[in-house]
Amino acid sequence: MGGTPGTWSPDGADRPEAVARQEWFDDTPTDPRLPVLPPPPPARSRAAAVLLNLTGIGLGYAYLGRRVRAWVAAVVVVALVLIAYSIDAAESPRLWLAVAVVWLAALALDAHRLAARHPRPHDRSARTRPVLAGALAVVVVAGAYAGYGLAGRAARADATAAQAAGDCATATAGFDAVTGPYRLAPGADVAGARRARVECEDYQRAVESRQGDLHPRAVAGFLRFRQDHPDSVLGPFARENLVESYAAWARELTEDQRLDHAVVVYRDLVEEEPSFRPEAARTYLLLARTPSSTEPVERAREAVDALLVVVDEFGDTPAAAEVPGALDAAYAEATAPYPRGEFCNALPPLEHFAELTHQATEKVAGEARGALPRAVLECGLGQLREGRSGNAVTTLERFVATYPGHGDAAQARSALISAKVAVGTGARLPVPAPLGAAGPVRVTFYNGVNAPVSVRVAGSTAHEFDLPACPSCPPSFAPGTGGAACSSFAGLPGHTVGLNAGEHHVLGEYLSATDLAEPLDAGGGPDLYCIYLVRAS
Repeated sequence: MGGTPGTWSPDGADRPEAVARQEWFDDTPTDPRLPVLPPPPPARSRAAAVLLNLTGIGLGYAYLGRRVRAWVAAVVVVALVLIAYSIDAAESPRLWLAVAVVWLAALALDAHRLAARHPRPHDRSARTRPVLAGALAVVVVAGAYAGYGLAGRAARADATAAQAAGDCATATAGFDAVTGPYRLAPGADVAGARRARVECEDYQRAVESRQGDLHPRAVAGFLRFRQDHPDSVLGPFARENLVESYAAWARELTEDQRLDHAVVVYRDLVEEEPSFRPEAARTYLLLARTPSSTEPVERAREAVDALLVVVDEFGDTPAAAEVPGALDAAYAEATAPYPRGEFCNALPPLEHFAELTHQATEKVAGEARGALPRAVLECGLGQLREGRSGNAVTTLERFVATYPGHGDAAQARSALISAKVAVGTGARLPVPAPLGAAGPVRVTFYNGVNAPVSVRVAGSTAHEFDLPACPSCPPSFAPGTGGAACSSFAGLPGHTVGLNAGEHHVLGEYLSATDLAEPLDAGGGPDLYCIYLVRAS
């Protein structure tokens, strides 16, 4: 059988009749009961997923198409950061390092597990580029945190340097940055920054007191600062301000003539800064020259005490050379009544100076001891003249007891007799001649009772003697019968004294009472004087 010449095809497709009979059909199953299979997951690199999740913010989940997990991871990271801020995670670095390691490890393991469900990319570039992106993301996150840490440490270092320079305004801003934005930086030392900030606050508060001339408050503030922060780098600045506050306060008190307060402040200042010793000594010298008290003795005591402080504690200052002259001036001022003849007023300051034993007071103390006997005697004599016989007795007894060998002892004893007679009789008596002086009028005194009697006779002269008891005489006489006493002077105890003409007063004192106080007109009556005791039965 013949045909059209041409190329042969096994399936006869080259035959015209075969082409004409060819039919096309769709071999896709049409049975609705057969399942529709999902498309296979896209190829993903496990290494890339792990690296992206090691950033800690769930980028690996986004790479794997797990959006919910990516959002959850982001929310957890934000929550951890907020918690870390609220509890100062930098103060517990080991704990939060463990938390970070656990969190990153969990993200990495989960990313690896999920990536295992994806086929691996066959194309080299599809495998390499995600891994490089993951590594870059890890480097960026790690670098960012490292830069954050460096910035935190720099802020801390700058704040510390500013504080060490005394610039608390700059330091406070730096410490606020450490305790605020940089509080999660490694090595932030948030607690230390807070302590340093408190130091600056306390220091600034004390400095502000100085600006208002509130010297006591400033001193108290700097002292409190040093007590509360003994090791602070601000210590030298606090001390400098403390010294300046002390000095300003002491000078202000000195200008206001409140010298007793000024020297107290100067003592604290000198203890803090010895270079102010000359200034403090000068203030003590001013206090000695202008004491605060109006009482002479107290003024003298204040002056001497202040001058002795200069000698004992500031002997190497120029003020010490002025102490002798100041002591002389204080002595002259205190004892000014003495040269004016106001001996009783001169006694207290003289006594004060006479009791001084310091080597620096030898001169004034010697002068006081030399003047004191005369002052005591003249005071007692003046009291007797003025009729203050009770005071005269006390003063003259002191002279007799203190200066028994003094050249005026006889005068003091005669005046003491007159003072005692004046107290007992109520009479006002003159100062008598010294004891032992006898007048031309001879008077004999007799005791007419059986009891010893002490007799004092005072007028222009003074005498004191004792009469023993008369053994043969009655112990006393009834009122109105005393005329029988001394009816005869034979055998009666007697004592004769020489009196000047004129009125004298006689005081007889028995053991139990003063029973005789009578005037005696020497030279105008009998030269015999009977003393007896009258008692009511």
